[in-house]
Amino acid sequence: MTATDTKILRILKQAASNALLGEVMATPKPGLVDRSNNGAHRDMNLFTFLRSASAILPYLQEMAETGLSWDASPQELFSALRPVGREAERAMFRATCGVNTHKGAIFSLGLAVAAAGARYRKTGRLNAGEILEFCGEMTGEALEKEFGRIDPSNPATHGERLYLAYGVRGIRGEVQRGFPSVREHALPMLRELRKQCATPDQALVQTLLCLMANVDDTNVLHRSNLETMRRVQARARAALGIGGMFTDEGRAEILRMDRDFICRNVSPGGCADLLAVAVFAERLGTD
Repeated sequence: MTATDTKILRILKQAASNALLGEVMATPKPGLVDRSNNGAHRDMNLFTFLRSASAILPYLQEMAETGLSWDASPQELFSALRPVGREAERAMFRATCGVNTHKGAIFSLGLAVAAAGARYRKTGRLNAGEILEFCGEMTGEALEKEFGRIDPSNPATHGERLYLAYGVRGIRGEVQRGFPSVREHALPMLRELRKQCATPDQALVQTLLCLMANVDDTNVLHRSNLETMRRVQARARAALGIGGMFTDEGRAEILRMDRDFICRNVSPGGCADLLAVAVFAERLGTD
């Protein structure tokens, strides 16, 4: 490994760490674990997330190393990453005593760090848009086959059940299309708010609201129903419309959303995973 490779891996590891920690520390996040409360979760808290992040970070680094050294097809890279992802999940469950804190982040952020390594090997630069689109190249064919193999009479996962019931593809659909919600919504907003010198809480919670307003979050759908998911989207749009984190009225509405989501067991965890990907991509610089 060259000195340049070592430097790039250090950059990617730091960006992944910023993504994991930035997502959980951002406060207040409606229905999600943050510095103020545990959201709509009774089995996890801030410290659970911190232990989990520490446990999975070495595996994200391994995925980045795999991408940086890869010289075969993008599709084969995806196959090579899956065993590492399973090891990361086992490490997460050991660290959290069986609680699923980061399964979605291992999948989405793991693909992003590997794609960043692979694109740097190919182009010599870290271009966020190219990296996110490359995730679609890596996964599109394989994930489409997985959707085609779903047994309508016996869906194996919550995601499969929701796909059959509503046609919602969740994080796999996002990845297949190269993270359009991140490229088109979250990343532009996050970059603009950074330019405006927004605080970390302002920038990240506002970006989370943007994702909540635009994403069909299967975490919300799994815990409730389609009507509730649409209501979550509408409330996020309304909160943004009155200023979100940048006005007293907007912040008051975000806190009301948090209390309501906790009572109704609503957790936009899919949007939280996409926020982490946006933070990772934003740390790599502009396109």
